[in-house]
Amino acid sequence: MKVEYYENAAYFNEIGVCACADVHIGIEDSLVAEGFSMPLDEEGELLSRFRAVIKRFEPKIMILNGDVLHEFGRLRRNAKKALGRIMMELHASVDEVILIEGSHDRMMGVALEGEGVRADSFYFKDGALFTHGDTIPGRAKDDDVRLIVIGHDHPMLDVEMKKEPCFLYGEKAWRGKDVLVLPAFNPLCAGTSINRLDSHDFLSPFIREGDIGAYRPIIVVEGEALEFPPLKDFRDALDVL
Repeated sequence: MKVEYYENAAYFNEIGVCACADVHIGIEDSLVAEGFSMPLDEEGELLSRFRAVIKRFEPKIMILNGDVLHEFGRLRRNAKKALGRIMMELHASVDEVILIEGSHDRMMGVALEGEGVRADSFYFKDGALFTHGDTIPGRAKDDDVRLIVIGHDHPMLDVEMKKEPCFLYGEKAWRGKDVLVLPAFNPLCAGTSINRLDSHDFLSPFIREGDIGAYRPIIVVEGEALEFPPLKDFRDALDVL
């Protein structure tokens, strides 16, 4: 299945689906509560990014693939309002919005009250299974699943002394199925440098059970996707880039 990449989101043209992960609505409020005082305009940044992605791909379905919210055990008023405004914008722009539950989304039920939508543990369409990646749903093992799309690990690639959010694509990486790892959609999220990590260093069991060296990093530069060889083939070269 052909995949296109832009603004930390992936588009699957064959099925009209655009997916992003780790939106982490409310991370700005969390940082402020910890003493960070610089204005960040999280909601504005997220809306701008969603609009750019929708303008580029014109998807029929938008999937928020887990960790839609940031804080585990509380739902701040600002986060609930931001979620409502983002959902309103998305519903006005695409035919359907799918929410996937992630490890941070314990307050999702409360947050979605009155929104007319619910969150599920996975979404399947024409061979592609979308799930956050913190756990492995039983559906992922079925024979008709050919591609698994996850988030959770916030991958980044260190290139030329700069951290770049990256996608990771592993062919037959988990039980003979392709795996695509999405970077964090929220630009305020910290990332995980993958240059020298082993499989067991990752959070997602989909990655831990396979070989991270087989994954190809993909970064987007000035709107164009740059695809690297598998990590096992060019990790030494990364040290001098």
